[in-house]
Amino acid sequence: MRESTERLWSEGLFTGLVGYGAAIVVVGAIDLLAGRSPFYTPALFGATLFYALKDPYGLVVTPGPVLAYNMVHLLAFLGLGLAVAWSARLAERYPSAQYLVLVLLLFVAFHVYAALLFFAQPLLGAAGWWKLGLGPVAAAIAMGGFLLARHERLRGGLRDIPMGGGRWRPFTS
Repeated sequence: MRESTERLWSEGLFTGLVGYGAAIVVVGAIDLLAGRSPFYTPALFGATLFYALKDPYGLVVTPGPVLAYNMVHLLAFLGLGLAVAWSARLAERYPSAQYLVLVLLLFVAFHVYAALLFFAQPLLGAAGWWKLGLGPVAAAIAMGGFLLARHERLRGGLRDIPMGGGRWRPFTS
């Protein structure tokens, strides 16, 4: 395997782990603040996906559903981390691709969030939208921050994005 491909795999998998960690910490904290087990949401989704739970009031938090859901969640984040790391390298190599990458990531994020919200609404109720939203937002911020810290040329390209009459400089030192 070429060194650049190996670095991409390593960076992508670690980016996925960073996002996964941020999401589970935020969702666990939300569950704790609601007076539930920090494993309530993974148990709810795991029991629904793998054990055909129909009524969320009948949920018992056990290791089986929590581990099953977290494995799916981890695999999804590892795949997402690889895709985002590849996108960051593409945007770094071809600065004009930054806009394409941004639009593509926003498009995918919106549709994944809408699908999750559609399927989780019966389980979480009307207030579920913010619970499903805070974890992915924390993950996106953590993953983006990690990748920006590792890619100097990408940070430099973002400093020089033309915004109207002047230059936008969010990362000035």
